[in-house]
Amino acid sequence: MEHERVIFFPLHGGNVFAPERVKAFGDLLQRRQDRIRKLQWGIVAVYLFLLVTPACLPEAEARTGVFDSLARFAEAIFWGLWWPAVILSMLIFGQFWCGILCPDGTITEFASRHGRGLKAPGWLRKPALPLLLFSLITFYEHLIDAFRSAQITLLIIGGTSLASLCTGLIFGQGKRVWCRFVCPGASIFSLLARCAVLHFKVDRVAWDAAPRPASGGVDCPPLLDVRRLKSNEKCNMCGRCSGHRQAVALSLRAPGEEIATLTPDDVRRWEVIGILFVLIGLLYAVAHWSGSAWHQQLSAALRHWLGDAAFWQAEAPRWIFSHAGARTDLIGAVAALSSIIGMTLTLGALVGVGLWLAAHGQKKLAGALAYALIPLAGIGLALGAVEYSLSILADNGVIAWSILPWLRLAGIVTGLAWSFSIAQRLLRYWRRHLERQTFVLPPFAAVAGLLAAAYQFAPIPA
Repeated sequence: MEHERVIFFPLHGGNVFAPERVKAFGDLLQRRQDRIRKLQWGIVAVYLFLLVTPACLPEAEARTGVFDSLARFAEAIFWGLWWPAVILSMLIFGQFWCGILCPDGTITEFASRHGRGLKAPGWLRKPALPLLLFSLITFYEHLIDAFRSAQITLLIIGGTSLASLCTGLIFGQGKRVWCRFVCPGASIFSLLARCAVLHFKVDRVAWDAAPRPASGGVDCPPLLDVRRLKSNEKCNMCGRCSGHRQAVALSLRAPGEEIATLTPDDVRRWEVIGILFVLIGLLYAVAHWSGSAWHQQLSAALRHWLGDAAFWQAEAPRWIFSHAGARTDLIGAVAALSSIIGMTLTLGALVGVGLWLAAHGQKKLAGALAYALIPLAGIGLALGAVEYSLSILADNGVIAWSILPWLRLAGIVTGLAWSFSIAQRLLRYWRRHLERQTFVLPPFAAVAGLLAAAYQFAPIPA
């Protein structure tokens, strides 16, 4: 189709995003799995060095300068560069990070080839499990400001890597059970990847017509039924299925096309809850609670009510609360806990009620409109990660906060336009599913606009 030949980036030798070149890249991934494995183990080596070595350094070495201290350099790599880049790559290109570059994926697949190979039990395959784990880890690491401690970073990130190793040793038979069912990050990545412009498209007619290949089926690490693959939700984009039966090809699609063509049966309650209260609510709260007027007023009120009691003036253990590496009393810990939880529930509920009103009480439609907010919420998440990058620069004498409002404006306008475009296409697609024709788009735009304003004018973390 003509729209598939839009030139995104003109390069010498032709358009790198022409459909035939996109397909060729997918085929290249399939042919070069041997080189990809070498790359993966190289990344694992660098990852383990940056994760473990700083945690073994004396404490005095950890706060010198980003170019002089390995601990600070690792912090900049993990949280200032890696995290924002992964978020944006998921939104635009899909889960290539997971299938090709993620060290946990490499570790768990290797372990599963040498482990017991048991079948994953039912409780491990609960779809809400990764979302719950992600919420708990995110809440805890921001509460204690894990990013600024190499030891706590090792505990949290290294702990997930150890869990992926153990999962591989127990389950899988050479597959990535961890990535499919357990990985905390996958709960958010699977939402963001639905917006991506790249996906592995399956021609079901060609698949069924092709003779069974002598090499057998597809070695799909996350255990997907490739023949019926329609979504980027769990696809790791590893490329191993590319060209199978001449029916699978890496392809372009319109940004957010997967969300714009959701059916009522595709709307899942636990995913809608995840969008509202984790992707939007929790990730906004953990990024901005410490600099908010909400937190300052709550902290002052608690000190006024409880400050005379000796118990509440006691020092909170560092493993419970240590924002910015500074110990605090129990009142400060309660204020922090209450601020994060309160902001999470309030923002998630306000957006949810707004979408319900926009959908005139039609629950499935309100849920579908929540999916349409993923681009805006994903860019808001990326901006929060970029703000942390700016704080790392500021700690090392490079003050760049003046560019923050402009970064926010550019990103949020892009996300707002993207979400609005998806909602438009979604409503056109849903005409045949709606119980009644309703005036939906203007109130949706109002909800999205208010969320965009929350991101634009969010407080800078203290």
